[in-house]
Amino acid sequence: MASIAFLVEWFPGGGVERVIMNLAQPLVDRGHKISLFVHNLQADKLPAVLPIEYIELPYSALSSRNYDTVRQSIIDKHIDILFSTGRFPKYLPKLREEGICKLVFVLHGCPFYEKLEKWGQIIRPRKHTVAEWLNRYLINYPKFKLGYYDRKMQRRYRSIYNAVDAYGVLFEEYGRMVAEEIGVPYEESKCVVLQNPIQLSDKIELSLPREKRILFVGRLSYWDKRIDRLLAAWAEVYERFPEWRLSIVGEGGERENLEKIVSDEGLQRVEFLGFNPSPEQLYATSEILCLTSTIEGCPMVLLEAQVCGCATMAFDCSAGVRELLSPNWESGVYVPNGDIKAYAEALARLMSNDKLRASIQRNGVENAKRFSLEKSAEQYHTLIEQLMQN
Repeated sequence: MASIAFLVEWFPGGGVERVIMNLAQPLVDRGHKISLFVHNLQADKLPAVLPIEYIELPYSALSSRNYDTVRQSIIDKHIDILFSTGRFPKYLPKLREEGICKLVFVLHGCPFYEKLEKWGQIIRPRKHTVAEWLNRYLINYPKFKLGYYDRKMQRRYRSIYNAVDAYGVLFEEYGRMVAEEIGVPYEESKCVVLQNPIQLSDKIELSLPREKRILFVGRLSYWDKRIDRLLAAWAEVYERFPEWRLSIVGEGGERENLEKIVSDEGLQRVEFLGFNPSPEQLYATSEILCLTSTIEGCPMVLLEAQVCGCATMAFDCSAGVRELLSPNWESGVYVPNGDIKAYAEALARLMSNDKLRASIQRNGVENAKRFSLEKSAEQYHTLIEQLMQN
């Protein structure tokens, strides 16, 4: 048995927080005690029963002013292992140096996504002012081209890797990427695979009639999700398939621009449905789930759709996407990243071939089982046991 803690900014929240919520009970069932360091605890949104003890932080999770609170809580509650998920405050290595607890960092995304994120911020700034324009072209753009952000990113990865007892990644390929960057053989590295789990619900009725609907579910943002590429693909196919429609589920700063594209291009049968906290019914009654991101770590929307028997397709933007959709054209469909023509052709093939689509839907349900909650919990449990033995 071990006493472990997770560190987050707010709870409950997005994907990282859902992973913790899902893992809590299985880890308790394996004999572990779970605590959570959190700055913004939304008590009114917590599940009725969740075996987690909450330790509220007085400052933002990244703030070094939390050090005394975290240190004393670890001592008082005899916490053996602290998991930092996605974020890595600068004060954490000191805890390990003092021998207070073991430290694990879990990268909940694709390694080195920061470079693409920065590039997206440069080419699509949030503010359109003279100051922003000068900052973009005279400072950020030259720094990007001269490799400043590459070097900054490399230093960050190395510093985190050197500061922890284990470095969690979502897939083995991600671990190999990190190990190569650090300069150590993957087999001898601190990298360990800790999958994001999916709830294999038996409440979804897979025999529900499906509508001729293409679905997008996610945040409406530009630099990563690129829903504009989905609209471009839709423009290539929708006239050939008058019985089909495109439903976009989600909210974000890009919605106004996307609606303008639909209007300016005269695209037909496109609907914006807004945010839906429980899209399972849409997955279960739609034919195809489309993702057109430029980068993804472990896109849970693909797994969630597969569990509900919805055919899935995406751009080949990361090892994570390939892992979830492989074998190609059996469990899902992926095409070369950024090739909108290839995406449109693949989409048309799926839309026109009922037998192929049904086969991918069946295979997707089976594929999702590889990412069960039980398997993910066992990976965490194994790591915890290894760290305790050491």
